[in-house]
Amino acid sequence: MPIEDNAGAGQPQRANAAYTISEDEISLRDLWEIIAKRKWLVFLSTVVCLGLAAAYVSLAPTIYESTAVVQIGKVAGQPVDNGLQLASRLMNQYTPVNTEEAQKQMPKLYAVTPDKADGSILTLEARGRSPQEAQQYLQGVIQRLLAEDQQRYQQIVGTRQAQLTRLQAQYQRMRTSLNAKSGKGQADSTSTLLLLEQSRRTDALTNIQAAIANMENALAPNNTSPTVQTLSPRYDPIPVAPKRGLILVLAGLGGLMLGVFLALLQNAFRKQQA
Repeated sequence: MPIEDNAGAGQPQRANAAYTISEDEISLRDLWEIIAKRKWLVFLSTVVCLGLAAAYVSLAPTIYESTAVVQIGKVAGQPVDNGLQLASRLMNQYTPVNTEEAQKQMPKLYAVTPDKADGSILTLEARGRSPQEAQQYLQGVIQRLLAEDQQRYQQIVGTRQAQLTRLQAQYQRMRTSLNAKSGKGQADSTSTLLLLEQSRRTDALTNIQAAIANMENALAPNNTSPTVQTLSPRYDPIPVAPKRGLILVLAGLGGLMLGVFLALLQNAFRKQQA
């Protein structure tokens, strides 16, 4: 009998616990009623957020972007500069060390991006307060880049051409000497040492001739070319910042969510007071 009494006493407790849980639960209908009762709070929150966003959009400076593409020059099929290193140098060259000054700088070089497939192709992006300002600034950056790379290119090509000239002069001297030795060898064709020497000189002459051909091929236009601008700076008439439409939409959604939160918070606070 005592066991039966204990089991019976536990049933009301479980029922009370279930009733308490059901009291704490809020259905979607209750949630909608809470929001509808305090719709003025949701509306006011949305209007305030939209107003702040509109004020920011109207006061924030309009920023435009200009884009250009540069192909790094090459000598003997090899680029005269590394794309990643050149991109880093350009950004460091045109970006102030002070972070605040860098953020406020306008116009400015915004990005230099090497192509994923070909690192010698760089895309340069500049930003300004007007399309023309961004375009003119980027044109100045590219002109300076082309001038600096042209000096590097001429130095490398000059060194290669000097090597080619020396090889050609050496080839002519050895050929003249070989012809002279050949004439003397005809008079004394029985000299084995002379024949061996002529064979050695002929092999050396052939090697130099091959080296000259390789260097001439390396300096051909398809293997050697200076840094060029493949796409001249052009601007987009649509500003890149601020994104007015996106900002207003996000502000409206944020204000709506904030209003719903405040409505639920106010309802919970009044429940506690009651």
